[in-house]
Amino acid sequence: MTTDPSSYVPVNTTVLLQTLVEAVHEQVEERRPTGWFAVVPPALDNPDRPLSGDNEPVLDRELRMSGYLARIVEVDKFEPAQREADWVGGMLAERYARTGDFDAAVASLCGDLACAEPVGKPDPEDPNAMSWRVPGPGGHVRHYLARRAIDELLRGREEPVEGDPADLKIPWMYGFFVRTCHEAIADAAALEAETA
Repeated sequence: MTTDPSSYVPVNTTVLLQTLVEAVHEQVEERRPTGWFAVVPPALDNPDRPLSGDNEPVLDRELRMSGYLARIVEVDKFEPAQREADWVGGMLAERYARTGDFDAAVASLCGDLACAEPVGKPDPEDPNAMSWRVPGPGGHVRHYLARRAIDELLRGREEPVEGDPADLKIPWMYGFFVRTCHEAIADAAALEAETA
């Protein structure tokens, strides 16, 4: 391997990031209409906790689904993303101990994580930017994936959304974290046995 800088090809990181985001986004969109789920996971379809405002249940659900599917695509495309987020199991077990219900534990944890995640591009050193602590392409890629999904879902709307459109990242992150929880605890029985 050469260490001569003249032998390297300069890379525009903006173009690289855009290409990566578009590739993942396209795969998410391909999976959406195919009936990917026979049944939508209960924690993913949680109408009791709207994250994009009370008047946007369809947008809220679509953003959650986009975040969930984005994590599935990450795991399929990137070997580092195939590792579990080792911190999730313990946090989920704590929530389960309080609720006694797997889906309620996932919804509670993911709601808190999504609401704490910065709506702007997250700093890797920010303790609230848990998107950086999930193995894979990192918090910046996930931020831009959420923005891309938001742009797609808002395209062609006649009415603007209430509040700041940047806050629409919250339901996307919620879906992403739901999938992260499902990876960490493959089934509710394992969590129930762990906390019994």
